[in-house]
Amino acid sequence: MVTKEQHELDWSIDLIDSVWFHIGSYMSIHDIHRLTRTCYRLHTLFTSNDFWSYLIRKKFGNQIWHRLIKNSSLFIDDENKIFNCITKPCHSKLIYIELMTRKCISFSEFNLFSFDTNRNYTTIADPSSLNGYVLYIKDSLELCYSLHIETIFKNILPGKYDVIWRMKLDIPYIVGDTEFYAAAEQISPGQVAYMRWTQEDFLSMYRCFYCDITKTNLWFYQTIGFVEINGNKPCDVYISMTNYNSLHAKHGIYLDYVELKLRLE
Repeated sequence: MVTKEQHELDWSIDLIDSVWFHIGSYMSIHDIHRLTRTCYRLHTLFTSNDFWSYLIRKKFGNQIWHRLIKNSSLFIDDENKIFNCITKPCHSKLIYIELMTRKCISFSEFNLFSFDTNRNYTTIADPSSLNGYVLYIKDSLELCYSLHIETIFKNILPGKYDVIWRMKLDIPYIVGDTEFYAAAEQISPGQVAYMRWTQEDFLSMYRCFYCDITKTNLWFYQTIGFVEINGNKPCDVYISMTNYNSLHAKHGIYLDYVELKLRLE
């Protein structure tokens, strides 16, 4: 028979902080928030900088922890604005949430891109894409222009990021060199990402990702390299795709999105 005193015992009191930190590392942010409402001790524990700093170190490694927490005074507020201030409450939690947020820009969001003025860029429906629409480059034979597409990722935390393009091809025709480029907008930027493809490169990827069984073109993920943001302040990252050949039309390219994926150091 369980006595009233035994029933009211709070077994969580007997667990040391490090055990709760370990338990929390397997929980979602939503579940952690729910747990903070159960008692005063867990609220204090899971809203502390020590806990969220522990999560950053465990999930992203020592180098990222040193760069963004130990040797940095970065702070991100609830509106995603980043400040250089360590006096704000639980700044490591907001940095953790920012690290966990996917950095991805869909080509269907025209307001986030700048395009050359030579052609009318349009999107087409594609249920297998990120947002249901993709950018499709398909010039008529009479239209022979150079090509330039660019976008900017805003306020990216310091670190190394792989630059990944999701695309698919349909008998592509894009003569000349096509350059994919990405760089941090800093006075002294670190590593820049660069990849150059020829018409044969596009055709080779088309042959690799054409499915003979279903007679369909498959999406693939192309990493063009990685960019490095130096220092301890966030900055913007510039991304572009350019083909300067103005003597041939360009077609057969579907663009879904471009993504920055943090490298675990």
